[in-house]
Amino acid sequence: MRYLTPILKKDLEKKMILLSGPRQVGKSTLGKSLMDAQSVYLTWDINKDKKMIRDQAWPKTSSLVILDEIHKFKSWKNFLKGICDEFQNRPPVLVTGSARLDIFRKAGDALTGRTYLYHLHPIDLAESRLFLAQENSRNRLERLLITGGFPEAFLNPEDAERLRNDRLDAVVREDLRDLSRVNSLSAIQLLVELLRERVGGPISLTNLGEDLSVSAPTVKSWIQLLERLFLVFKVSPFSGGLKRSLNKESKAYFYDCGAALNSKSPEEIEGARMENLVACALLKYRDYHRDIFGKRYELHYFRDREKREVDFVLTLNRRPHWCIEVKLSDDRLSPSLRYVHERFKPQASFQLVKNLERPKEVQGISILPVDQWLDGLY
Repeated sequence: MRYLTPILKKDLEKKMILLSGPRQVGKSTLGKSLMDAQSVYLTWDINKDKKMIRDQAWPKTSSLVILDEIHKFKSWKNFLKGICDEFQNRPPVLVTGSARLDIFRKAGDALTGRTYLYHLHPIDLAESRLFLAQENSRNRLERLLITGGFPEAFLNPEDAERLRNDRLDAVVREDLRDLSRVNSLSAIQLLVELLRERVGGPISLTNLGEDLSVSAPTVKSWIQLLERLFLVFKVSPFSGGLKRSLNKESKAYFYDCGAALNSKSPEEIEGARMENLVACALLKYRDYHRDIFGKRYELHYFRDREKREVDFVLTLNRRPHWCIEVKLSDDRLSPSLRYVHERFKPQASFQLVKNLERPKEVQGISILPVDQWLDGLY
């Protein structure tokens, strides 16, 4: 059972559900777990299913209809709108896809008010208890840093790197081809590798363009495609209105927290993966509370002209809610975190340390083991 299971069961009785998320994150498996003998599963990737979808030929007495990868259907929005209007969600319909279904749900869109949208994320430390209840948080953390949170890799650590490489290749070679007419697939594959080496650092479109021999706008468009396919997500800078803040480059993280591959040293790889893991957990927290409760959380980082930098600023209604710094071993309070905490007065600030002997509080800021904090998230 995944963390969204009970919520989807409840909301399927009210509206059509759109379930989006990365390739191999478990969307189809989650959908099938909700099925019974009267349910129907149809995927756009199978020709006989495609015809049944076009003809709306599934039994209308079904207990649940799952339409998988329907975004590949050119007129999918109007198609789903027609289903909603004609059948009034009887039977209930769950729509899944590995491209961003949410980017089309804007004001005035055909599906506005007719659907609920949910994002399924990889396994994080808190959810890992559902799979490895016998393991302590420290062991589960180490496993996530190596395998990432995609279910098959997490449950089969010995195959994690091979599964990761296959998934990254499939996203570029197959999903990107379905979504866009981009011809430079080899260059985009190289971009993915360059981003793996830059996890946690500001992304310069100009520098990436020079490395790839393309323009900065082209790099920007390619990264946007990778975002739509849930391969990477960006964290933008937060200024809070400070004139000295640098409101420029975003950072890029992978949905697979084990994908970070800084080539300088094993310690830097571990640090990048640790930061990526926290970024994934915070993004999952944001989407969970936005999708279910409508909370207006956003995820940022902070950096100013004095080069004070804090890894994450989670805002609520555009105001700082949490300020978070991630460290491998340093239990001394970060001066940058102290500055941001005093300047913005968030609800709470945390310095999360992987190797920490004991928790403590310094100047109103909690210094905690990262596994302890992440294990209690939600």
